[in-house]
Amino acid sequence: MFASGRPSGEELQLLEEEQLARALEVSYEDPEAGLELVAGVDVAYRDNVAYSAAVVLDEELELVETAGAQCVVDFPYVPGFLSYRELKPARMAVDKLTGYDVLMVNGHGLAHPRGFGLASHLGLALGKPTIGVARRLLVGTPVDPAADETRVLYNGRVIGARLRSPSGGPVYVSVGHMISLDTAVDIVCEYTLEGRLPEPLRVAHDAARILMEES
Repeated sequence: MFASGRPSGEELQLLEEEQLARALEVSYEDPEAGLELVAGVDVAYRDNVAYSAAVVLDEELELVETAGAQCVVDFPYVPGFLSYRELKPARMAVDKLTGYDVLMVNGHGLAHPRGFGLASHLGLALGKPTIGVARRLLVGTPVDPAADETRVLYNGRVIGARLRSPSGGPVYVSVGHMISLDTAVDIVCEYTLEGRLPEPLRVAHDAARILMEES
């Protein structure tokens, strides 16, 4: 994709401009239909090959469907530009699912330097509600670091929420597309059991690792 194998400063500037423009397309309104089937997607890597897995869980947290895909990646890891690396493999797996109402993404949405992380990029590409869930912050500061749940601010704007998971570690939730932050937080809480990640992402993470190890 890039002559040197890595985007130049000029190429990254163009991508930054694209992110800022696409961020304006993100919807923060909840869909009218119910959100009963929750999907999760994650990507694992070996060298330059991506192994993606997407799963769907119902309201009882029972596994309904699993799909996997793999492809050669054509974009290197560059902080702030993860979606250009993971969009293709993630979508390849998600596109194989027969149905879901909302998708959890292992990455940020609004909680991104330019308000357009992987969850937003994937949400716009799919035209589906998406939620960003991550273990670490890219930008922003929790309002109350000691609270079990608190909002995250960046440049005076609420960009997400920090939750204390049952395992004790923090989880950062942000709007991807077509969903409100309050609803996104509620869904993450409802679909979290004992681990740090909510079940759709935990199951997808395990499935992606298995796919990689078996390939």
